[in-house]
Amino acid sequence: MLTTMKEDTLPLPQTILIADDNKVIIRLLKELLTNAGYLVADVSSSEQVLTVIATIQPDLVLLDVDMPGASGFEVCRIIKQNPLTRDIPILFVTGCTERDDIIAGFAAGGQDYIRKPFTKEELLARVKTHIALSHAQQELQASVLRYRNLSVLDDLTGLFNTRYLYQTLDEQIRSHAQHPISVIFIDIDNFKKVVDTHGHLHASNTIAELAEIIIQCLPENSYGVSYGGDEFVVVLAHHDRAQGALVAEQIRSAVEKARFLTFCDLDVHITVSCGVATFPHDAHSLTELLDNADMALFETKRKGKNAIISFSEITTPTAFC
Repeated sequence: MLTTMKEDTLPLPQTILIADDNKVIIRLLKELLTNAGYLVADVSSSEQVLTVIATIQPDLVLLDVDMPGASGFEVCRIIKQNPLTRDIPILFVTGCTERDDIIAGFAAGGQDYIRKPFTKEELLARVKTHIALSHAQQELQASVLRYRNLSVLDDLTGLFNTRYLYQTLDEQIRSHAQHPISVIFIDIDNFKKVVDTHGHLHASNTIAELAEIIIQCLPENSYGVSYGGDEFVVVLAHHDRAQGALVAEQIRSAVEKARFLTFCDLDVHITVSCGVATFPHDAHSLTELLDNADMALFETKRKGKNAIISFSEITTPTAFC
């Protein structure tokens, strides 16, 4: 049976940039590569290489060593110093066969050498190999990043998890002892009622929607944490007591005004209680900071919920120096 791939699933052709001041070489390379299914762009000077490569982001560069302007070695070094282009493989296509030239090419960041004159088979084999190696490396890096993110992110909310909280907050406290850090503990009021009325699945959707509200309220240099179940933590770097309480109020108010589960034709309203503690005024360590924010939250719950209480409001001003 003959099967066809949908047009939007067909692999995109790879792009190769040729940099050579010899028009005969350019024409030969373009013909070989185009016939092999590659998209090809060409330039004839070092200056053009640096301009074009940033624009088209090719999958591979075939670079001559001797061109008008900077040498191919210098161009290669510049490309490899740029974070946007450093991962693009560079193959030197040159008549330079001296040992020192080959070593200089690798030292500049080139992946391989193709000596002039070359055969069609050798050229295409090296091009295919280095593009495949580059793509495999990119996929590996993406996988590492993806798994690294999974290790510190909560699946349901997309917020960070407690592992990230303990690692990052402890580091922030130790390295920024002169700057305030506010922590907000957030708890959904009467969440059991949501579970009992709408079921566990809708309750989970409610938590996810609440996380979106928290994310929208986060100022710069801050992050949210899923602390477990219907509890959240917000960490606010460079926020003193007043600034921390202000962000907590913005979150509380936004939640109170929001309508939840409208995607499934429900109209659920919830509120949250918040407790705020600030380093170094309310605590001297990670454990104290989290415990005191939790204590402030407990006091909020005890006094009626849907409100904010700072730890400083339930202690004497001299509790921490």
